[in-house]
Amino acid sequence: MPLDLEKIKKIHLIGIGGIIMSALARYFLSLGKAVSGSDRDRSEITEKLEQLGATVHKGHAASNLGNNIDLVVYTEAISKDNQELIRARDLQLPTYSVYQVLGGLSQGKYTVAVAGMHGKSTTTSMVGLILEAAGLNPTVFVGTQLKEFDGNLRLGKSQYLVSEACEYRDNFLNYQPNIGVVTNIEAEHLDYFKNIAGVKKSFKRFISQIKNDGWLVFNGDDKHALQLAKTARGNKISFGVDNQLVDFRAASIEIGDNGDTNFTLASKKLKEYDGIRFSLKVPGNFNVYNALSAISVAAILAVKVQVVQDVLSKFNGVWRRFEFKGEREGIQYFDDYAHHPTEIRATLKAAKQKFGNRTFWLVYQPHLYSRTNDFLNEFAASLNLAPDLILAPIYAAREENKWGITSKDLADLMNKKFKRPKPVIYLPSLVKIRNYLKKHVQLGEVVMTMGAGDVYKIINK
Repeated sequence: MPLDLEKIKKIHLIGIGGIIMSALARYFLSLGKAVSGSDRDRSEITEKLEQLGATVHKGHAASNLGNNIDLVVYTEAISKDNQELIRARDLQLPTYSVYQVLGGLSQGKYTVAVAGMHGKSTTTSMVGLILEAAGLNPTVFVGTQLKEFDGNLRLGKSQYLVSEACEYRDNFLNYQPNIGVVTNIEAEHLDYFKNIAGVKKSFKRFISQIKNDGWLVFNGDDKHALQLAKTARGNKISFGVDNQLVDFRAASIEIGDNGDTNFTLASKKLKEYDGIRFSLKVPGNFNVYNALSAISVAAILAVKVQVVQDVLSKFNGVWRRFEFKGEREGIQYFDDYAHHPTEIRATLKAAKQKFGNRTFWLVYQPHLYSRTNDFLNEFAASLNLAPDLILAPIYAAREENKWGITSKDLADLMNKKFKRPKPVIYLPSLVKIRNYLKKHVQLGEVVMTMGAGDVYKIINK
């Protein structure tokens, strides 16, 4: 969908507080466009948009659409009977999803699209920072907030565009990238894909849309990505840890005394990268994979090795990805966005590496009734890595509870299935959880909130 930005003066965004939606809002504001929008709740993100000049309405209503709107953008998280969406279509206004617009903006740009079930935001951030440091001046849309970008957007002035490409409802099929990154593939969003076969079918289409002279960057340790890559045409770069045949491999991974993750890169494809040592401040093997995918993109774009080393060694992570929130009265607080069993397991393993034998409290808030129902046993197994575990009520987001499932069901399953040193605790509200932590957490201990909903507010309070 090509966009004539000269003709677009006023844009209304339904669900403007969403992380990618707000990045698009900031993009239009930076171009001097009049931006309005709505969301069901106010947040730090919407407050920042208002400071930048946007008009933000709390709640959705047909009356929120002002006069002379040139473009209406909506997030897939809103319902089909949203009053503003219905009115926009009744008025025959140009109405597109956020990823249709991002796909349109990417046309005519040299586009790096980062896809995969996990690691998209961190990988996109790493790539964006590397290209910035290399002087390539990219525009970057990222599904998180990055301190270096003062948010979720970097507005560049070059041909390069880097964007997180979400697979939900096939949103990533709006891109025809020059470089398509696949961090990993597994069963997720089963309310849409139904099963892993449906997931792979969509990723195969995404890979097929990479431009003829473009590149596929993929995780060679991921069996599904590896299978799809074998049938893909064109240029390819693989990365991994376990697969000896990949183009970029972390040949050794060590945890330093200061908690840094160090690895040496082995590469038969590009000799200038072979034997180069990299250091990461961010913990966990999953971040090694994120770094490997970013290194692969940098190699394609001929970025100097020293630039890549320097950026990765200084990378402090992103908002809500093992984010250190602060320390108070001798207690350290962290927050993480993990909301899938694989992500939870990876983050908890990284926490064990980082915190050792310190008492570690995890407050987990399941995200979506459908996801909790689909992966109940997998959630139980992953969360069992946390000895001090508190479960918050499920964050509904876009769903109604058709399954009749609750977080208490998950707690009961875990307490029955596993011989835990301490039982899983379920509490019915964030307020009750906050009060419980105040009473029980002691000096020298660690607290982490985890989930894709609003559980982070416990720490903010």
